[in-house]
Amino acid sequence: MKIIISFLLYLIFITPTAWAEQQVLSYWEVNLFQGLSEREGMFGRVNETAKSIGIEDFRKFSGEYGDWLTTNIQLRLAYNSDNELTKDTIGTGDPEVDAIDMELHNAYARFKLLYGKADTWVGHYEPAFGQEPLLDTYPTILQTMDMRNIGFKMDWGVGTRGAFTGWDYRITATLGSGMGIHLNGNHLFAGRIGFGETALTDYNFGISTLYGYVVNVSGRKLLSDNLTLKKRVGIDATYLYRSFDFKLELDYGRDNDKEVTGTWVQITYILPEYQKLNIEVQQENWFYSLSEGGQYDSTITAGFSYKLNGAIRLRLYGGRDFHSASGSLDNRIMAQYYYYFPTLKRLIDFKPE
Repeated sequence: MKIIISFLLYLIFITPTAWAEQQVLSYWEVNLFQGLSEREGMFGRVNETAKSIGIEDFRKFSGEYGDWLTTNIQLRLAYNSDNELTKDTIGTGDPEVDAIDMELHNAYARFKLLYGKADTWVGHYEPAFGQEPLLDTYPTILQTMDMRNIGFKMDWGVGTRGAFTGWDYRITATLGSGMGIHLNGNHLFAGRIGFGETALTDYNFGISTLYGYVVNVSGRKLLSDNLTLKKRVGIDATYLYRSFDFKLELDYGRDNDKEVTGTWVQITYILPEYQKLNIEVQQENWFYSLSEGGQYDSTITAGFSYKLNGAIRLRLYGGRDFHSASGSLDNRIMAQYYYYFPTLKRLIDFKPE
C-alpha cells in the first residue's frame, strides 16, 4: 500500500512541472447503482459497479516539440450496500466484505515516444489482452471477459503501444496482482496486435496472447498464497455498420491444468434520429472445463443507455442466465445513474440537451 500511496504522490506533486507546460483536466464522478435479483433480492454491486464518488485527474505536459507526457489518476470512495457497515467492513480491500473502501483505477504516467510509435506507460493500467484495453468499462454495467480471464482489469507494471498505418500493437509486463501489490513469484505478460482502424475502415481485428502466474485476489485482498498459471490466446473484432457497433471476443487457454474457453458478443444500436439513446445487448459464455461439459455459465444482458446531457448518463438493463455452473439460474434488473463533470453543480441537472 505504501508503494501505491508513493506513486499517487509522485503523480500529483513531484511530476516535474517546471520542465514543461502543463494542462490539467479534473472531473468528478458519481455512480449510483441498484439492482434487483429474482434469486437474491436487492443488490448494490455488480463487477466494479457500485455506489461511489470519485475523481479523475488528467495532466498533459508539452515542450518545444509537442506533448511528451500524460499522467492520470482515477480513484473513488465506494459504498457496497450489500454489506453491513461496521468497523470490520471499512477498508479491508476486499469488495466482497467491505461496505466502504477507497478503490484505485487508473494511476499511470505515459510517455510519448517515437511520435506515437512506442508510447510507454508505467503504473496501474490494463494488461494488453482482448477488448478491455480498447474500451472504457470503468463506468459501465456491461463488462468484457477480463475478470474471468485474469481475475482483475488493471495491474501494476509497464507497457508500450504504437500505431502504424493499418495496424497497431500493445505489450505489457505486469505483476499479476491486480489493484494491490503482492510479490510471491507472480508475473503477467500480455500482448495484442490489431489490424484496421475503426475511424478509417470501420473495423478492427485483434490477436492477443497472455501468460503468467497470477495471485488469487479479491480487490486488494490476497485470498491465498497459491498462484494460478494462466495461458490464453484470443481473437477479437469490432465492426461499425451504419448505426450498429458489433464487438466480439473468443478466448481459449488454461488455468493450471484446466482448459477454459470464453465467447463474448456485444451489439450496440444507436438510434439514427436520437443518437443519445443506445440499445445494447451482450451475450457471454464461459466454460470452466472443456472436459466437463456442464461446467459453464451462459448469460445475456440487454437494455438502454441514455446520455441525458453533458454530465449525466442513465442506464437500465435486464439480465438472464441461460445456464450456470452452480446450477442456480437468476434474472436481474439493473439501473444506474452516472455523473462525470468538472464540478458537482450539475448533479441534479436533469434537463436534456
